[in-house]
Amino acid sequence: MSGEQSLWDGIRESHVNSLEALYLQYNDELYSYGRKFTSDMHLVEDAVQETFISLWKYRQSLQVKSGYSFYLLKSFRNHLFRLLKSRANTTYTDEQPEFHFEIGVDTHLIAGEEQAFLQKKVQEALLQLTSKQREIIYLRFFENLSFEEIADLMNMQIRGTYKLTARALAALKELMGGAAGTALLLTILKG
Repeated sequence: MSGEQSLWDGIRESHVNSLEALYLQYNDELYSYGRKFTSDMHLVEDAVQETFISLWKYRQSLQVKSGYSFYLLKSFRNHLFRLLKSRANTTYTDEQPEFHFEIGVDTHLIAGEEQAFLQKKVQEALLQLTSKQREIIYLRFFENLSFEEIADLMNMQIRGTYKLTARALAALKELMGGAAGTALLLTILKG
């Protein structure tokens, strides 16, 4: 039995120390993901707290067998979007908040001014993508989620995640221009 499985079992058995350990394990990851949707640190913190409160509240009926990170990510995303919508005093819409993230270029790959220039170029290319395209790039290449998990998380059809990823990569390739830019982008995304 994995350590993570034992934490989830501990939560189902009402062991508060298991909840605390899971919180410590995932807090930073969830917080980082939430900050890509909003700069309101307090709102993100509230969404993280609500995620774990909800986990504790419904611990007896948890049916998670694997994919714990994905379960927490999806729950957190739902809590964050609900809080963002209530803060905006709106009703539910299909629109989602803008998704932003920055990527760092590995200093071992490129040194000095060239690194800063290429990092800026990659960031500018990412900003040209739609919010959904940026999020799918992040989830696929930085969170290593499967297309099925991304579809579930973003409320899309699986086929739609393939298409959106392909379109995002094609747009990035075009925006980066040239073989060198494309090679750098692929190195960063595989990184």
